[in-house]
Amino acid sequence: MKSDKNNTRRDFLKKSAMATAAFTMTPGLFSAVKGSGIPGNPFRKPKVAFITTTYSSGSSHADVIGTKLFLGIPTDEGLVEPEVEIVSMWIDQIAPGHTGPRIAELNGIEIYPTITDALTLGGDELAVDAVIYVGEHGDYPRNRLGQKMYPRMNHIEQVFRVFDASGRSVPVFHDKHLSYSWLDSKWIYDRSKELNVPMMAGSSLAYCWRDPMLVHPLGTEITEAVAIGYATLDSYGHHVLEILQCMVERRAGGETGVASVQGLEGDSVWNAIDAGTISGELVDAGCESIQGRASGSLREVVSNPRAVVIEYNDGLKGAILMLDEYVNSGWAYAAKADGETVATEFVLSRGPIFAHFSYLTLNIQKFIVSGREPVPLGRNYLTSGLIDIGIRSIAKGEKVIRTPFLDIQYSAEDGYAILPPNPRPTGASIGAWPPPGYEEKYDFIIQDRFR
Repeated sequence: MKSDKNNTRRDFLKKSAMATAAFTMTPGLFSAVKGSGIPGNPFRKPKVAFITTTYSSGSSHADVIGTKLFLGIPTDEGLVEPEVEIVSMWIDQIAPGHTGPRIAELNGIEIYPTITDALTLGGDELAVDAVIYVGEHGDYPRNRLGQKMYPRMNHIEQVFRVFDASGRSVPVFHDKHLSYSWLDSKWIYDRSKELNVPMMAGSSLAYCWRDPMLVHPLGTEITEAVAIGYATLDSYGHHVLEILQCMVERRAGGETGVASVQGLEGDSVWNAIDAGTISGELVDAGCESIQGRASGSLREVVSNPRAVVIEYNDGLKGAILMLDEYVNSGWAYAAKADGETVATEFVLSRGPIFAHFSYLTLNIQKFIVSGREPVPLGRNYLTSGLIDIGIRSIAKGEKVIRTPFLDIQYSAEDGYAILPPNPRPTGASIGAWPPPGYEEKYDFIIQDRFR
């Protein structure tokens, strides 16, 4: 798409809003695909095995995804009835009072002793229509780089083993990045392709509110982009990379892969901005879009910035920055697009409802019902590698690491995404939790949250 010199930021955002029509799913359209994923019985809800490392309440991803599939999915438009049915569970780590076992008991769901049993319902072959895997949270060791070693490859290997032995594969949702390790991520990706597994993976940030709503029209000329967040690269860096990638993958030519990665921390981040390696204009634009940002000078407020600088194969300059004290738990994106500077805040719905996971859950269940991924797995394959290599770069003294192995190409043209219809949460997205009618029966969800 050629740049129009008379294009204004307002014009760009108007085009972006038009592009959003292809992403936002209205309630009527969503209900039209209900049950379509079950051959021979379009009225039966797909049966799901829920596999997770731990299932406590609060910010536990098992809770903010799984519990919505029992009580309803709170959205701006109201409480949405789940279109899939959890019929089995496997939980690696259980502590007294955790939500998972109690919610399973209330719904007559067995927690099986092994992943294989959960997928076969105790039988000899695959007996579910889909798998939701949440390998986040729990007590696991850290490696020499400070990365928490969630056993995701080990767990997914057991899922794939059942598929292989049963001679068929079903849709798998994999929460967040494929693994802390690039080599493990590559194994998961390659094995999923070998077994023809329909697979969706990633962060809730790609499906949350944007203020102002910004979706790049396919074919947008993007020359530089940054995404901004907070906390450590290991814990939240993948979220910020998914913000960046869900936007820049829509550029002219599609995703071309990454040529090099460099991790930075401390004064090296400010030096990179001063040198133009990271656009200071885009960093400022991104920060200014965050409503709850701190006052004062960015460099005086942030004590230890971290960044990952990305050189894409097609020349696009990308970067993520973790600016803890300044953004105050905020998230943002900014880019040079069609010659203009555009920026938006990625907005979350805080506890106890965590409704940004509602829109992730809507995408998960549409994926399960239809068997069609909302975005190619290549996105998560790429971001999984980027965060690992960024952390390794810092460990190597902020060395620029060439990444021919991240020559990952894909197109966003055939994807879809269900996004919120509003720039910020409203309606049931900020309503009561548990929802009306469930308060007494499920009051333990809130009690577990404050343990």
